[in-house]
Amino acid sequence: MFRTWLMIGALLVGLCMLPAQGAAADGEPSAKTRLVALADSARPSFSLPSLDGPARELAQLRGQVVLLHFFATWCEPCRAEMASLRALQSRLEGAAFAIVPISVAEADGAVRRFFAGESLPFAILLDRDRAVARAWNVQTLPSTVVLDRTLKPRFIAEGDVDWERPDVTKILADLLMEVPG
Repeated sequence: MFRTWLMIGALLVGLCMLPAQGAAADGEPSAKTRLVALADSARPSFSLPSLDGPARELAQLRGQVVLLHFFATWCEPCRAEMASLRALQSRLEGAAFAIVPISVAEADGAVRRFFAGESLPFAILLDRDRAVARAWNVQTLPSTVVLDRTLKPRFIAEGDVDWERPDVTKILADLLMEVPG
């Protein structure tokens, strides 16, 4: 019995030491992580509490290109990607564009400590029970779902993404061109 538990423990430690899918071993974004087009794109709308208090509804973002970014504070690639998302938000300021980071299955205090002292250009949403992550079929952290102006999921990336890559920039630019006005 002890030997079985020891093997299970060793396996779990080994899995925790593997880099997240799409991340290089040094924590840098991998060139392999791509935005992949979604064929089956039906996903439910949601409302989640934000770290700063009021609940936010996905439906309120209709008319904008939206990045739903599922992350956790314990996820190393998620930490680096958050800085990349801040830079992306800054580059696209004034565009019909929103980044919606969603903390998955974490205590509010842990998320608050993670962002303590930082000025954020977006609200952090709290998926405390993983209900939204499950409904959106998110199994890897970080994962990002890109929605068009009608809130239809068009692309997904499982793993961290370099948001400055030309192919990624083109996908976002093409979606932004679909937004009227």
